[in-house]
Amino acid sequence: MAEQGFSLGEPEFFSPRAVREYCENGRKLIRPLYHELHVSAEELEMVLRDVQSANPQLFGQDSKVRARIVAKHLRQSAEAVEVASASLARTYQSFRKHYLAEANARSRPRRQFDVTDQ
Repeated sequence: MAEQGFSLGEPEFFSPRAVREYCENGRKLIRPLYHELHVSAEELEMVLRDVQSANPQLFGQDSKVRARIVAKHLRQSAEAVEVASASLARTYQSFRKHYLAEANARSRPRRQFDVTDQ
């Protein structure tokens, strides 16, 4: 079976709409991954908690700690995806702030102060 690849395609940044669509498509692509990783981390921790303890004198507490340590990496992966999604949104907002505001300011005619109008 062929592996399904996910891609945003070739970036073509020729207009503000293209920048916005690229950032939106990126968020749509990775947003479901956050939920999947977060749920998987919880499931992994629950499964690993029930693994036979290496030291029976600890009454299974070592298994719970080890499970939390292992699942923490999946949780951190989910958080990284969340940060990536937020960064995509910030990319477009930053573009609007630093480029579109300047272009819009130039396109609007400024009202001139007329001293002779009394």
